[in-house]
Amino acid sequence: MSKKNLLVLALLLTVVIALVVLTFYIRSKSIEREQDEAKKTLFSEDPAALFLDVGSNPISLREYEDTILVVNVWASWSPYAAIEFPILDEVAGSFKDKNVRFLVINRKEPQAQIERYLSTIPSYNNLEKIIDVNDFFYSGISGYAMPETIIYDTKGKIVKHIHGVVVKTELEETLNEMVANK
Repeated sequence: MSKKNLLVLALLLTVVIALVVLTFYIRSKSIEREQDEAKKTLFSEDPAALFLDVGSNPISLREYEDTILVVNVWASWSPYAAIEFPILDEVAGSFKDKNVRFLVINRKEPQAQIERYLSTIPSYNNLEKIIDVNDFFYSGISGYAMPETIIYDTKGKIVKHIHGVVVKTELEETLNEMVANK
């Protein structure tokens, strides 16, 4: 191979390596921005971020800062809520004393509809039921598929974003690892 061909090959290899490094850098910055947006959404002071408990009392999600959070988005029209609530409640019960809280956030449904739905299922006392009046949270996490479950660490960083039905063993493994590394 001639010296000129080696030089061209070396130049091409350098360009490819530079593009790979640049791609990884851009992707990591994108993930950081997504993490920041997710944290801002969760603990937002924006007036559009109106959250209520199931008794229609306003609440602030700031009270959940410094806690490992499992946040599940649900709606009465989704058949997955009936599948996920028992799983989430059971896992929540086993992590009750480990600074892990489970929030199930309803997507902008009328209070009467939510109450009607909740009256047809067990109470699931380990789940903290929240109503997102303006669908602020789901929009802020760029939700696109129901159901969605997000696991946050104590600093508000997303550890895992699950699109689809949560798997009990996967959830337990993630939480056990987070609790152990706290």
